[in-house]
Amino acid sequence: MFDLASLTTFIIAAFVVVIVPGITVSAIVSTALARGFKAGMLMELGAQVGRLSMVILVAIALEAVTAAVNASFFWIKLGGAAYLAWVGWGYLSSRSSISVDKSHTERTAWRQVVSGFFVLWSNPKAFLFFGAFLPQFVNPMHPAWPQVLVLGLIEMGAALITDTGYIVIASRARHLLTGQLALQVNRAAGAILIGAALWLALQHQA
Repeated sequence: MFDLASLTTFIIAAFVVVIVPGITVSAIVSTALARGFKAGMLMELGAQVGRLSMVILVAIALEAVTAAVNASFFWIKLGGAAYLAWVGWGYLSSRSSISVDKSHTERTAWRQVVSGFFVLWSNPKAFLFFGAFLPQFVNPMHPAWPQVLVLGLIEMGAALITDTGYIVIASRARHLLTGQLALQVNRAAGAILIGAALWLALQHQA
């Protein structure tokens, strides 16, 4: 279903997207700082469940759209590429860094997982981004939903790797997660994301 060039581009873009500190990363880092590695990973588990639910919804919606009007698929992907460029510009121009909450309120493991789930779903941009990002790499000649699920699982894997890295760092060196490093990560990711959006737009015109 996927050619090597598109799949490679997706994997690179997936890591670029998830490595940028956002609301979910901020919450996970805050939890790891306040309650340790285990609590951070429990919140990550909840976030992963949230990501999976978003991927499933995108797969169902995209399958319905492509089955109804195949011609509209081009415009969905082109609009998605424009949205990726807009997100990239937001990263490029951002001066924000990870916020840290050192609260030590006790929470059960279940509450940590649920908290991670709702942190992800409380950010409407997350679902909007999944809806714009994943369809860019779907081949309209094949059923959409299995492709979206595969891409979504890859994205979740990338998020697990990068979020775990943040959790480990948060447990050891708080100052590395804020300030200039976070700013440089935002700028680099923004530039890469805009480049990817332009490449995708050119592919759609071909």
